[in-house]
Amino acid sequence: MVLRQDRAIIAVLIMTDVAFYSNRNHAINAADISQRTNLPKRSIEPILQLLSKAKILTSIRGPHGGYHLSRPKRLITVADIIQAITLEEKEKYQEISSVLHLQVIKPFWEKIDQKILTEFSKTTLQDLTKTAEQKGIKKPKPTAIHFFI
Repeated sequence: MVLRQDRAIIAVLIMTDVAFYSNRNHAINAADISQRTNLPKRSIEPILQLLSKAKILTSIRGPHGGYHLSRPKRLITVADIIQAITLEEKEKYQEISSVLHLQVIKPFWEKIDQKILTEFSKTTLQDLTKTAEQKGIKKPKPTAIHFFI
């Protein structure tokens, strides 16, 4: 895993947004995420697709579609998110056959990657949403559902 910081930060931001603003009855769509994060919708859609492919997000189709977390936020770590977005990059990676690379650079890089993932494994989406609440970030009040018979 070679961590692309921009992509990693965006993925963690997207997942935190979904964890913070979604509820059982309300899926979060890409347009809402784009508006709240000030990121272009076209730049977050590929990341949403990777997160869905990794089964961290569940995609719901249709006019009221969007995204839900696939499991409780206390069970999704930052490491899970990072691994989901770097999986595609691993598949594209071409192995360098240099002796210096194989015996020095690659083991060094793998050791650093493991340290990063260990640190990221200590933080969950629940931790991040709790921090958002402590910082005073407000969720919109749910609109009441009106039934007419």
